[in-house]
Amino acid sequence: MDYRCPACAANLAKRKITQAIVIRMERDCPHCNSILRLNVHRTEEIAVLASVGTVVVLAAAAYWLQSQVLALAAFGAAMAAALVLPLLEQTYLRNWPRFKL
Repeated sequence: MDYRCPACAANLAKRKITQAIVIRMERDCPHCNSILRLNVHRTEEIAVLASVGTVVVLAAAAYWLQSQVLALAAFGAAMAAALVLPLLEQTYLRNWPRFKL
């Protein structure tokens, strides 16, 4: 993913810990003070919604049926979801701009 500022081309990949934890749809460029909006790709959105939906359905089924196998499947789905987004970022969305004006 391309983390450069669209206004001044400064690399914003290195973030402060507060910016990494608190995700906002808008932020300021520390170099040129431009207001940057988060540019979310449709594939990224679908991957997040599908993974969260899968974990919720499996966890609810595990609770309802009192099944340890379904609970482990829900845990496995959560771990797979944690792996999918960074891989998606590094392969398919390699040239996608993270920020837009």
